[in-house]
Amino acid sequence: MLGDTIEDPIHFIGIGGSGMAGLAELALISGHKVQGSDVKSSPALTRLANLGIKISTQHTFDGAHNAKTIVYSSAIAADNVELMGARNFGRLTLHRSEFLAHLMRDKKAITVAGTHGKSTTSAMITHMLDDLGCAPWSATGGEMLRYQSSVKVGNSELFVAEADESDGSFLNYRPYIGVLTNVECDHMDFFKTEQSMTEAFQTYVNNIDPDGTAVIGWDHPLSREVGQKYLGQRLTYGFFLGSEVRARDYSCHDGRTHFTAIVERDMLKCTVPTMGRHNVQNALCALAVARALELNVKTAAESLAEFRGVKRRMDRIFSNKKITIFDDYAHNPGKIAAGVKTLRETWPNHKLHVVYQAHRFSRLETMYYEMLGALDGADYVYVVPVYSAGESTTLDFSPTKLADDLEIRMDLEAVPCERLEDAVDSILQRLDEPSVVLTVGAGDVWRVAQLLKETLA
Repeated sequence: MLGDTIEDPIHFIGIGGSGMAGLAELALISGHKVQGSDVKSSPALTRLANLGIKISTQHTFDGAHNAKTIVYSSAIAADNVELMGARNFGRLTLHRSEFLAHLMRDKKAITVAGTHGKSTTSAMITHMLDDLGCAPWSATGGEMLRYQSSVKVGNSELFVAEADESDGSFLNYRPYIGVLTNVECDHMDFFKTEQSMTEAFQTYVNNIDPDGTAVIGWDHPLSREVGQKYLGQRLTYGFFLGSEVRARDYSCHDGRTHFTAIVERDMLKCTVPTMGRHNVQNALCALAVARALELNVKTAAESLAEFRGVKRRMDRIFSNKKITIFDDYAHNPGKIAAGVKTLRETWPNHKLHVVYQAHRFSRLETMYYEMLGALDGADYVYVVPVYSAGESTTLDFSPTKLADDLEIRMDLEAVPCERLEDAVDSILQRLDEPSVVLTVGAGDVWRVAQLLKETLA
């Protein structure tokens, strides 16, 4: 339950945004009066409205004037009229991370942080704990297909939550088990330097309950550096020799990944219905959490074979004898590279077509060549306009500019596309060989995959 400082009604600004809809649903289930506002329609808003939550379709202080508690995310600007009004009238305002921390404060929190892999790993842990009879609560950054929601209501003390580092707000959590999947440069508009970013992750693990455990991905040099400095109880996982939960005999075929997991003295034959080495790492993390909680790791491994995944995490949209289409939410270099590499390994003899929608101008300004390099391995890249997420820039990040630089740097053909429909037409002109198509990005690039499906079906 929420703390006594939280008073009803609770108003969520941007209630249909990433993660906010799930928190609003959990607050409602916890017995609180919930309302919210959002200027964009979405399936999440429809779901909340069907639950009886009153939603305003514009940001005005009138919409929130009767609320005692205001919850906002980093996507809400400081000059938002509702947020400013709430503060001017002395209402309690909480960042979404502070609200989530309140939800978890009487629980044994299992938080999942890292540059990439958070949503899938959180969903895997939730799925596994549910199958093991632990009935966890959960709040992830993506829709868990098993539950058709980004949240899950539990009846135990365990609470699985994704811990977002993008704005430093993950430092508000005090987990019992703190997962660190990996540490790579991202959100450099916020962190500025690699050192400050690494220091933030170090503080995150140092915030773990003294009686708890840090579960650290050991394959990434910076996460190893953080883990080696941690003085508390620790479990490491990965392919790296010396990891306490380690994988070997990795293979990937038919859209499934097979490996042997060595969990201290136990050797387990494992299969997960997702592709790539990164998903082996995610599964190893879940097994490490099971070991940290002293659960049956053999049963845990069997559970992961039935994991259903997370929406827009390498979703197979269409497949026939010649063409397979995937859609993925990846938007930072590590995530994009992992997806491209996985498809290249799985279909080495197919042409790989990638529709690329860069996410945020700030990412391109701070990591331009890393973003381009993540596409290495594709045969064709179709560059559509940047999904700005409300940002602006004075630099040239047009599809033509990005496509030209891709062709200069890599052995691939890059096609600038001013509209999503142009990408569809360009791909159809080149499907003369067995092919795999990947649409990648956090914006609306998924529409290309859907349009291709409608054309080819």
